[in-house]
Amino acid sequence: MDKRFENITMTGRMCYIFMCIERYLLALYPDRDWTLVARKMWQWMSYPYWADDGWYEYGGITPNCVLKYKDYDDMKKHDGLSIVSCEEYDQARKLYDGITNSYSKNEMNVVLDIPVYLCNLCDGESYDDKTGDRLTLEHIDMIEGILEKHGIPLPDASLVAEYAPQKNYEGELDRWGFQMYGTEKLSIILKGNK
Repeated sequence: MDKRFENITMTGRMCYIFMCIERYLLALYPDRDWTLVARKMWQWMSYPYWADDGWYEYGGITPNCVLKYKDYDDMKKHDGLSIVSCEEYDQARKLYDGITNSYSKNEMNVVLDIPVYLCNLCDGESYDDKTGDRLTLEHIDMIEGILEKHGIPLPDASLVAEYAPQKNYEGELDRWGFQMYGTEKLSIILKGNK
C-alpha cells in the first residue's frame, strides 16, 4: 500500500486525483479556462455517493459525453442521466475543441474519466473497503504516471491528510468519507478564479 494514502478515506483519495487532474489541465492547456471542469469535480464531493448527482454533473461535461453527441438536444435525447445545462454543455464542447474528440482512449479523455470509472467500479463492488483501497490506489498510480510522463510535478499528498477515516454513528471507522464539504479549497483552478 502507498503509505501516503493508507490513512486517507477513499473520498480524500479522489480529492488527490482531482488535484492531479487540475495540474494536468493547467500544464498542458494553460490557455483554456478550466473553471467548469474544476467546479464540477469539487462539488461532486459534497454529494452523497448514493445520490449520483455529482457523478452525473461531472460525467456530463467530460469529452466522452459531450463530444459524442451532435448538440445538447441530442445528448438529452440519448443520455437522460446527464443533468448539465445547455450553457455548460456548449462551454465544455468549446473547452475540448482542438484538444480531443469522443474517442475514449485519447489521453485527455482517459484523464478526465478516471473519477467516473473509479466511482463506477467502487459502486459495482458495493463500496467494499478492501476493494476500494485497491481501486483508488490503482487510479492514483494511473494519474501520477500520466503526470510523470509529461514532467508535471505531483501535488503534495499531505494536503489530503485531514481526510482520515472518522467514526460513523455506529462507532465504526468510515473508510469512504462519504459527502465531504469544503474540499474545493484544494483546487488551484478555483483559487485562481475567485
